[in-house]
Amino acid sequence: MSDFVQEYLTGEMDRMGFDLDFNYYLIENYPKIERRNSDLAECFVFYLVEEGFDKADSLSDSEHKKLIRKQFNKFKSAMRDGIL
Repeated sequence: MSDFVQEYLTGEMDRMGFDLDFNYYLIENYPKIERRNSDLAECFVFYLVEEGFDKADSLSDSEHKKLIRKQFNKFKSAMRDGIL
C-alpha cells in the first residue's frame, strides 16, 4: 500500500487513477498487512483512509495531493517514532 501511495505522490499516477484504485488496493492488501502487524494496518487506515482519502473529495488536485502527502508523512513518522 505504501508503494501505491508513493506512486501517486511522485507523479507516476494521476489523481483519477489513485482515487479509482485506492479502495481496491486497500481491500486486496489490508488482510495480509493486518495478519502481519495489526497496529500497522490500523495506523495506515487512520492516517491515509480516515484522515486522508475520506476527506479529500471536494479538494482540488493540488490540495488533494498535499493532504495525502501530509497524512502519508504522519503515517511514516508514526512508524519511525516507534508508535507501532
